[in-house]
Amino acid sequence: MQEPQPWPYVDLATWRLWRDHLNTLEVPNVATLKREADAELARILRCQEGRWEPKRPALVPRERTANGVRS
Repeated sequence: MQEPQPWPYVDLATWRLWRDHLNTLEVPNVATLKREADAELARILRCQEGRWEPKRPALVPRERTANGVRS
């Protein structure tokens, strides 16, 4: 099995399969590969959280300040 392409070219399931496959390998640099796979999995999950979507307006309006002084 070869290392998958970065997300969004390859889905989350493929990266999880790759990470599981790394547990079966006994090569000198497997720790680095695992760390890179974990970082890619974390990035995928962060990007899928939806924090880039427009936010809803606040239920309680905030007071506006000018130069740190409330009017």
